[in-house]
Amino acid sequence: MPKNNHPKLLFSQLRMAAEIWKGIVKDPVPADRCLSRYFFLNRKKVGSRDRRFLSETIYSAFRHKSFLEAWIERAKARPLVSDAEKAERFCLFAAGKENLVTKEEFCEALKQGEKIYAALKEHLIPEGSEPKSKEEILALLYSFPLWLVCRWVQTFGVHETEQLLGFFQQRPLLVLRANTLKISRKRLVDLFRRLGVEANSTVRAHCGLVLQERRNVFDTPAFRDGWFEVQDEGSQLICQKMDPKPGENLWDVCAGGGGKSLALAAIMENKGRIVATDLRAYKLEELKKRAKRAGVFNIFPAELERIAELKIAKTGFDKILVDAPCSGTGTLGRNPDAKWKLTEPWFEQLQREQLGILEKALPYLAKNGKLYYATCSLEALENEQVVEKFLLLHSELKIVSCGEKGEKFFKLWPPETATDGFFLAVFEKAE
Repeated sequence: MPKNNHPKLLFSQLRMAAEIWKGIVKDPVPADRCLSRYFFLNRKKVGSRDRRFLSETIYSAFRHKSFLEAWIERAKARPLVSDAEKAERFCLFAAGKENLVTKEEFCEALKQGEKIYAALKEHLIPEGSEPKSKEEILALLYSFPLWLVCRWVQTFGVHETEQLLGFFQQRPLLVLRANTLKISRKRLVDLFRRLGVEANSTVRAHCGLVLQERRNVFDTPAFRDGWFEVQDEGSQLICQKMDPKPGENLWDVCAGGGGKSLALAAIMENKGRIVATDLRAYKLEELKKRAKRAGVFNIFPAELERIAELKIAKTGFDKILVDAPCSGTGTLGRNPDAKWKLTEPWFEQLQREQLGILEKALPYLAKNGKLYYATCSLEALENEQVVEKFLLLHSELKIVSCGEKGEKFFKLWPPETATDGFFLAVFEKAE
């Protein structure tokens, strides 16, 4: 990681980081979208070097929030008066934790701090702030809300929870999906290696590859020509499990930005039809752009409330995917800001919404068709319990086992699979 080597540049970057941090912690919008919006609005004054420093500082701040707060409390540096000063110091500690500034830069900015810098690097809990319970220790050490740690310890056990928290605290590698409509995975891996970017094929996803270093691959002809998309291996595996055939009719109910629709289209070799809808209609505009770039022409965005008017809906879909809105607890390594915005009552609200979407989708499933229910959540409340309640309401449905070893459900546990956490259940409509 290149250092700033100039005090004025560092202080300028810290001021920008503080400005972003003060707004982003109050904004319900995900951090990546907040950062994109800030970079767009300030594109004339924020260069690529600044963008990297700001992005990694903000994500470090979310990833290590309570740990950093404990160290700032113990730093005993000069008192801070304004919110801006407090935010700048917090961002300094976040940057120091991620090696974005040198020890000399850190100490100069703090007017002390060699021991603090070393402790941040070694991830040591400050003396005098040692928590009493195991849950409190985990919450501070891995910077997670205490209520969520307690919930997971009760559900998964202490050891499994610590493994999960440890996995989520690591910076995730970038995972891509080769667009096989245009290029094979092997050719894409070779291309990256010729560009000096180490890329390895994913173990389980047929078209996935993992970049072993953080590089901007989006400003390349390969991306502009639609040779790859960003998609976690777990998300790719959900699409593989659906095993769509060329010529089938599919409905992606909650398509969002279209990652799974695009993957399904590639598996189907652009043959057949995928109707894509979403509760947030604006998301489909992003899908249209991505589909054009990828050379996909069998995806048909449609308005969710007008699905009944489609001829294809009247005859019934062969397969329907409900990639339901969820808590996203399986993706907290990739989206560390989300853990601080979760609330426990939200799980109950989400379950009602998930069941409601399944109810709306079911009438359009053809006889002997399959309905796929997926989330990126680790919560039984959003997964197994939703399935159980839906089956009680619909005797015409049965569960088709989809686990790797014949288990009823397909589940990805992040520490074991090195992917985001996912859940998949498959319903089949009987004659």
